[in-house]
Amino acid sequence: MLTEPRTRRSEREGFPSAAAPQEFRRDIQGLRALAVLLVIGNHAGIPGFAGGYVGVDVFFVISGYVITQLLLREAPKGLGRGLADFYARRIRRIVPAATATLVATLLVALVVLGPNVNPELPADVRWASLFAANWRLIVTGSNYFVPGIYPSLITQFWSLAVEEQFYLFFPLLVFLVAGLVAPRSRLRVLAIALGVAVGLSALWSLHISASDPTSAYYSPFTRFWELGLGCLLATLTSRARPPAAWSARVAVLAGLALLALALVKLNATSTYPGWLAWLPTGATALFIWAGAGGTRTWLTRLLSTRPLVYLGAISYSLYLTHYVWVTVPRQLPSPLVGWGWTLLELAGTLITAMISYHLLEDPIRRSRRLAGDRVAIVLVLLVCVAAAWTASIVVQRIAHLG
Repeated sequence: MLTEPRTRRSEREGFPSAAAPQEFRRDIQGLRALAVLLVIGNHAGIPGFAGGYVGVDVFFVISGYVITQLLLREAPKGLGRGLADFYARRIRRIVPAATATLVATLLVALVVLGPNVNPELPADVRWASLFAANWRLIVTGSNYFVPGIYPSLITQFWSLAVEEQFYLFFPLLVFLVAGLVAPRSRLRVLAIALGVAVGLSALWSLHISASDPTSAYYSPFTRFWELGLGCLLATLTSRARPPAAWSARVAVLAGLALLALALVKLNATSTYPGWLAWLPTGATALFIWAGAGGTRTWLTRLLSTRPLVYLGAISYSLYLTHYVWVTVPRQLPSPLVGWGWTLLELAGTLITAMISYHLLEDPIRRSRRLAGDRVAIVLVLLVCVAAAWTASIVVQRIAHLG
């Protein structure tokens, strides 16, 4: 009864055929699980996961796709209300769990590493609390992959920073197009703008990946195209029919071939992102497209299984918490290595992520009171930033006195 009027309203005020609620994609949750497992396997040093860092690229494409679907549905709200609601949701979704991880990382480093704690860690935490960790890593020349050099304990925050920097601009573009462009042309204009942005960012990534690998790896300008690819996919498919069963199966096979090639070919010495990042991002785009409109393939059924869907639900907490678990034991004067320790680290990661998700991340994200109180959300943001900065200053002074 309500579907047709809602669609007509979207054609007058927003993006054509974009306002209807989207069915929950269990396969996308499974893709999130795959992405985080690849990243954890890489950071934990598990054999066969040398190229697992491509999990971040998978996350980028998924994020762009899901966020664009949300923005297209909410375009009728207008610029002011639309942006306010979007950023309020982002704060509730991202900031509290990230802040808890930053503070916990400082405390763990102080207690476990003691005098061996990296003196730069408190400053790293302050940058991360402002979602600028990627710029900090560029300035300090930090690198995941340099043997013998301990990475910062908050290195994983670089990808969160890139995402939030992208979302400073992209929602504005969507709402401006919705407000300034005729309804029939909105999707076309948005797709053209995204296509140009993806092309320019990809070309820049290709240009500097070999000459300045640290900047290329962490820079938003070399990574925006990956998020933009997901945005473009959502824009181009918002009015398209679901793929035929045969084409979905072909897409799945092609995506698996690309992802397998990435995992086999890539390692710590690869020039990345550059053109090689098209392997995991292209694979992710094919997987998402293959499952559009409820199309069922053997892969969508596998990704939609309950364990993978659950891991996908807690993937943000897994990503946040895993790094301190797998990194701190290696920074001890006598590093703790071996399969026994690795299994303990993985178990600790899972338990910590479950606690973070069920007791902090999900309750705040679903809070009805916060959803209707923008002032409270701003206060949450300010309190979280203040907590991270206070903890960093306290730890810095204690470590210095020690």
